[in-house]
Amino acid sequence: MNPWVPFVVFLVIGTAWTVAWGWTIARAGGPPAAYDPIYRGGGWIRRRLFAALIVVLGAAFLASLWWLPYRGVAASRLGAPTARVTVTARMWQWTLSRTQTPAGTPVEFDVTSVDVNHGFGIYGASGHLVAQVQAMPGYTNHLIVRLQPGRYVVRCLEYCGVPHIGMLTAFDVK
Repeated sequence: MNPWVPFVVFLVIGTAWTVAWGWTIARAGGPPAAYDPIYRGGGWIRRRLFAALIVVLGAAFLASLWWLPYRGVAASRLGAPTARVTVTARMWQWTLSRTQTPAGTPVEFDVTSVDVNHGFGIYGASGHLVAQVQAMPGYTNHLIVRLQPGRYVVRCLEYCGVPHIGMLTAFDVK
C-alpha cells in the first residue's frame, strides 16, 4: 500500500469533519435580543481565536509531517534500509530472522503476528523505548530505524496473557 494513502484519507476526513462543524456553528441561532451586544462582541473574539487556533494547528501539522512513521516518509528521512529483520510474534515469544544488525544505518523491521495483537517495542541499553510498532495477525507493519551500537531488548507492549511479562528477546547492533 502506498504510504500516502492513510495520510490523504485522514486529511480528507478531517477536513470534511472540520468544515461540517464550522458550518453547523456558523448556522446556529443566536441568543435572545437582550444579550445581542455581548454575543456580537464575544463572537468577534471567538472568531479571531478560532482563526488563530486553525493557523497554529495547521502550522504544527505541517511541521510534523517530517516525523510521520509511515514507511515512505521514514525511508526518505533516514535513507533506504541496508538490512531487513523479519519479526514474528506469537504467544509469548518473538522470532527474529537475525540477531545482529549494522550500526548507524537504516534497518527495516517487518513485524507480524500469528495469533493475537502484540506491541513490538525496542528498548535501548538505558532502558528507554527507542521505537515501537504493532504486530498484528494477517498484516505486516514496517518499522525503519537507525540504531547505535549496543544491545537492544524487544518487549511486548500489549497485554497478551499471563506470561506476557516474559515475552522478550534481544539483538545486537554492531
